[in-house]
Amino acid sequence: MLFFWILIGSAILFFIQRTLYISKWDHKLSIEFGFSERAVNEGEAAVVLERSMNRKLLPLPSFGYRYVVKRNYTASQKGWAEAMTLKRKLAIPSRRVVTNRAKINGLTRGVYSIDEICISASDLFQTCHMERSLDCFSLLTVYPAKIPVQKLSLPVRLLMGSVTTRRMAQEDPFALKSIRPYEIYDSPKLINWKASAKTGELKVNQFEYTTDEALIFLLDMGCGEENDREEMLRLASSLSLLFLRRGVSVSVLANGRNCSTGLPLRVLSGAGLGHQIAVDEALAHVNLAHQATEPFADFLTKVSGETLRNALPVVISADATGESLRAFESYPGMKGGYFLAVNGKGNFRREGGVTLINWNGAEGTAKL
Repeated sequence: MLFFWILIGSAILFFIQRTLYISKWDHKLSIEFGFSERAVNEGEAAVVLERSMNRKLLPLPSFGYRYVVKRNYTASQKGWAEAMTLKRKLAIPSRRVVTNRAKINGLTRGVYSIDEICISASDLFQTCHMERSLDCFSLLTVYPAKIPVQKLSLPVRLLMGSVTTRRMAQEDPFALKSIRPYEIYDSPKLINWKASAKTGELKVNQFEYTTDEALIFLLDMGCGEENDREEMLRLASSLSLLFLRRGVSVSVLANGRNCSTGLPLRVLSGAGLGHQIAVDEALAHVNLAHQATEPFADFLTKVSGETLRNALPVVISADATGESLRAFESYPGMKGGYFLAVNGKGNFRREGGVTLINWNGAEGTAKL
């Protein structure tokens, strides 16, 4: 008889706990998930902070969750692609907070999202399974990897020399800086006759420069293999960082599409290391699965002549046909610039004042 009552009591307790878990398992249960950083560089590890809070008396001996890290670069471009699924099983005592960290390695350039978490639990005897989905919003931007400075020594030396020379060679006739004694190499047009008459010796006007030290990177995203175009983005990011550190203003234009807006890449001129964030953000959002907005020759025609006059133009391309180089050389008013050919494909000529640099990203070599 005693055994019978024990059996009845056990059955009652079993159904009570089962009912409690079915109705209250997610009561006062909070989940906070998100990337620990807003952005990382390609090749660096990303960390997801997972925080589960059970504020009720009912413990959760068999609690689990899973979430999908998505990447918005897909061939179809109809939505976000599943990059990876992460799962975890744990027990959460009553009125306890459990924090975990998930380390993710090997993320490539792009934008990643966690927008949904599926949580689940069982009763004490694991006879019933409850599941629920929760909305979540956390974004991670993966910037292009930075190329070591040693591999960029030749392009940096050439570009820095041209930027400095270009700045020193242009003066603004309306911005008088000072008056100095005449030298034999000065043009007679610079003589200040009024100042010369007062002092009894020839004086010339010295003007401010019309331009600051500035670079504009023009990316040809409509050519080459995907690996070549990724290398182009890394080059733009790395060179931008090096020149911003040297006080040079940088702007970036490209005929590649933004993965969120579909618009072409456009980063206006800016200076300082804070501007590097804007450059890297734009480069990270370039969608290589989308076709270029237009051929590079047509893209160049939409770049204003004033923009190219005020900054040293540097084209980064993987075009193996030579069409992009010819379009750059024939741009109206082009009096210099650099064409950085990724992987050195094609037999290009050095004409029209444009300097060709063949870049081999695999070996990190560059040659004229």
